Amino acid sequence: MKDEIKTNRLYLRQVKSSDLADLFEYASQKQVAAAAGFNCCQTLNAAKTFLADLAVPGTWVLETIASKKVIGNICLFTASDESGEPDATKKLLGYALNQFYWNQGYMTEALSGIVNLAKQKNIAEIEAVVSLDNSASQRVLEKNRFEPQMVFNSPVGADLQLQPVVNYRRLI
Repeated sequence: MKDEIKTNRLYLRQVKSSDLADLFEYASQKQVAAAAGFNCCQTLNAAKTFLADLAVPGTWVLETIASKKVIGNICLFTASDESGEPDATKKLLGYALNQFYWNQGYMTEALSGIVNLAKQKNIAEIEAVVSLDNSASQRVLEKNRFEPQMVFNSPVGADLQLQPVVNYRRLI
């Protein structure tokens, strides 16, 4: 999925090498890394690796239209069916947002654009797993009509500590 998406305030596009400084800004924020489940980037080299990880199909950076600043990323990964085979009609959602842009509706807006793209691409279902104590991320999902399915313990974050998480699902 190399599609580019434009919303009211955001341009969702593939990552570019010129995004490195903006990526480093949010990937080095401990709260962002913990909430999104990736290792906090403490060096520019770590941020370069993170940039390379984002340079794959099904991953977009969130660039503000007004300032042209990259403030986060959103990803749709192919899910597996019951037999473990890839199922192109089911996707797993992941996202991260610069903490200076939290609680301003940016991720809700970005996810709405992703859901619209999913409809065009005949994706039937999107799932997301979010920490039970991350109410802001739960609100993002619920505003986009994702429904909670179950709570369970899962390894979370860089240290893979078992924590309660909520599985959300949206049928498209």
